[in-house]
Amino acid sequence: MSKYLVIPRRADSPMTHKGGSTEETVCEIAKNLLHYPGPSDYLMAIPADTKIATFAVLKDDAFCSLEITPKTLDTWRNDVIGIQDAINSFQSARDRAENILDRALADLDEAYENSIGFKGYTPSDDISVYGALEQMGSNDLEYTFQRALHEMYKFQVLRRETARR
Repeated sequence: MSKYLVIPRRADSPMTHKGGSTEETVCEIAKNLLHYPGPSDYLMAIPADTKIATFAVLKDDAFCSLEITPKTLDTWRNDVIGIQDAINSFQSARDRAENILDRALADLDEAYENSIGFKGYTPSDDISVYGALEQMGSNDLEYTFQRALHEMYKFQVLRRETARR
C-alpha cells in the first residue's frame, strides 16, 4: 500500500506525471473524489512519506490524501468509469421514465377534461408521478458508489480549493 498526497501543480511548473503512471491515476482519482473543477493535469501526486509531502502539509498545500494498492489501482483503471457510466445511464433512463409517466398523466387529465361525462375531474389532483421512481432507492446510487470509493482509497480531504489558471 502506498499513501499519496495530492497538491496543486504550479502553473509554471514543467513537471507532469508520465502517462499511465500510478501518480497520474492518483490525480484522476483525486479529481473525481474532490469534484475538482480543473483537469487532473493541474494536480500532482507525491508519496506521503517524503520531505516534499511534509512540507506541503505544513504549508497547507495538500488537497487530499489517498492510499493505493495494486488492486485498487486496477479497480480504478478497469472498473470505475464503466460503473459510473452505468449509474449515469440508469439515472437517465429513470428520468426518461418519469417524463413518460408525467406526459401520460397529462394526457389522462386532458382526456377527462375533454369528456362530457367526466369533465371537472382531474386525475393529477389525486395522484402524482413526480418522484414515483425514487422509491426504488435509485437516488442513492451515486452517493453510495462515491462513498465506497472514499472508503476504498481511504480518501481524506485536507483542503478544498478551486482550479487556478
